Amino acid sequence: ALQKISSNAAKIEREMSPAEYEEFANLYRLVRVELNGLYELLAEKEREKYYGYFVAVTEYEKKIAEGVYNPDLDGVLKFD
Repeated sequence: ALQKISSNAAKIEREMSPAEYEEFANLYRLVRVELNGLYELLAEKEREKYYGYFVAVTEYEKKIAEGVYNPDLDGVLKFD
């Protein structure tokens, strides 16, 4: 699914249609489900290591969805 998002996005050279937005949202949802499946396979120590990333991405997505994300105030996601 992740490769399909990348290859489909690379082909678009115009404003996306509502159907294309929906397609990308569905692909992204699938990627999140697949990543969660991989996360569940990790040992507990490794899960703890990546849990912070999950929380940060989830909060970022929530703000985007609610239309309240402001990069000047919220910053940019960094995973250093």
